[in-house]
Amino acid sequence: METVVGHVGRKVMLPCRTGAVKQGGVEVCWGRGKPSLFTCHNAVINSAAAGITYRKSHRYSVSASSSSLSIFHSRPSDSGFYHCRVQVPGLFNDQTFTVHLIILSSRTSTHACSERRKRNENLKDFVCLSPAARSVAVTENSELSDGDLNAPHTAAGHIAQEAGSDVTGDDTTQPVVALVQSAERQVNVLQAFVGNTVRASSLIFIPALLLTAAYRVWRSKQEAKRRPDQSEEEEESSAV
Repeated sequence: METVVGHVGRKVMLPCRTGAVKQGGVEVCWGRGKPSLFTCHNAVINSAAAGITYRKSHRYSVSASSSSLSIFHSRPSDSGFYHCRVQVPGLFNDQTFTVHLIILSSRTSTHACSERRKRNENLKDFVCLSPAARSVAVTENSELSDGDLNAPHTAAGHIAQEAGSDVTGDDTTQPVVALVQSAERQVNVLQAFVGNTVRASSLIFIPALLLTAAYRVWRSKQEAKRRPDQSEEEEESSAV
């Protein structure tokens, strides 16, 4: 999971860091909240090889490779969890990625940055970015997904993390950070549990079903062989 920090009224980009998103002809959907087992929950936009197949609002858009979701004129109500699902052919092959979006007002971010500057005034390399600069840094960090999805975060990524940590500079936003960490653990545990449960069920249920079908076929053949023998015995007994 990744956290992206944006500002009210600006454009934010949410990355979909999965290897399957680079494959041609795959369907990609974006939804809000936690991903479900088979589909996107509360979908906001769907895309396929032919183009956009569903769009909840004109403010939502995806890149040409569907590797990032853009939200224009962001609002405080846009804050929350988003997820992308890349529908890969085959059973249980879909790949998902979760992003936590935090939308800040300029006033809140400026106050947090000023307070953090005071606490770190002895650090020479501390940089307090303006809201516009931090928004650009977050956008550049998200655009890494259009290049190499597995590429390490560069200096732009470091600046974006610095901007995100400003959220913790204000005591009123500490519960948000705790929520991000808790939700990340819950999502990872839930995905691992669901994946292991589905795989275990498939390994047990499918062989059992095949064995049951094979047993029924064998039993029907045995019954078919017994019927002619029984009819011959009945004819011999009646003749005597």
